[in-house]
Amino acid sequence: MDVAGITYNNTYYVKRAAAQSLRLHFHELVHVAQWRELGVPGFITRYIREIQQFQYNGAPLEIMAYSLDGHYQAGGQSLNIEQFMQRNL
Repeated sequence: MDVAGITYNNTYYVKRAAAQSLRLHFHELVHVAQWRELGVPGFITRYIREIQQFQYNGAPLEIMAYSLDGHYQAGGQSLNIEQFMQRNL
């Protein structure tokens, strides 16, 4: 999978070429919040299951991260990501 960034628990990595993309950083921070809410085993199990079942672009955790980074990019209204995760995961 050729991706610009990847998150593991509370740490994420981005390719040097994409390091200036604030949208990418926001996207990866959404994954940090998902890891926090689901816990390590919960996130890994769910993420793998979703990728296998829906592929990357259809995986609900990815859809959520892309939706929220799009909201951020569009200058959407502020929201509390932790509360969002608690309500939507």
